[in-house]
Amino acid sequence: MVDLQATIEFCVELFKFHNVDLFQRGFYQIRTSLRCSPKFPVKIEVSVAKNPKNKSESNPASVVNEVAVSKTFQILYRNEEVKLDDIFLFRVHMLLESNKIEESIENADYSLVSELWFTEYESNLNIIQCVSSRTLAVKLNTIKGLHYHLPVLFDYFHLSSISMTVHACVVSLHEPYIKKTILDYIQGCTPKTTKGRQKFYHKTNHSYNHTNNHHHHHHH
Repeated sequence: MVDLQATIEFCVELFKFHNVDLFQRGFYQIRTSLRCSPKFPVKIEVSVAKNPKNKSESNPASVVNEVAVSKTFQILYRNEEVKLDDIFLFRVHMLLESNKIEESIENADYSLVSELWFTEYESNLNIIQCVSSRTLAVKLNTIKGLHYHLPVLFDYFHLSSISMTVHACVVSLHEPYIKKTILDYIQGCTPKTTKGRQKFYHKTNHSYNHTNNHHHHHHH
């Protein structure tokens, strides 16, 4: 039975873009999205974290259709480095069963997609297009979380890289919001269900405490 909701927070920081030998001069963006395929429905919220290093920019970092979009930057020379310092937050809300917490969280197949977008003129950002894409599979540990610092290298025709840091951890574990309101509503109509609810809480806590203890574990 799906009786818990977990929230996992991924923090992705884009540091430096390094142009080795890009084919075209012009304006570029890095777009990042998080994908995961858990057993039960999932909702991902994306937001831009404020970074004091970034003052006023003509095209700052933003979120477009649940995709994190870096600031727009111009590349003119070979071996040019551009500091991005854009930070994004991906909040993953996942439904799961209380007797399979770690399993559900760790087997959800997380991957970070990094795309390089290009347009020749800054004045025309609506015709910007994706020219290269990389997918990074990430492994999340329920207790330790996840901590990566790595360069993502784009393809042979777009010789360039972005250095990024990824941190993730489980930030909360609680009863699903939707379920709670339904339970409260039922309880409001019929006081008799309180007994059943206490039993439900007891069961949840019981199976949660025994998740790591497989020998004595019995499914309810």
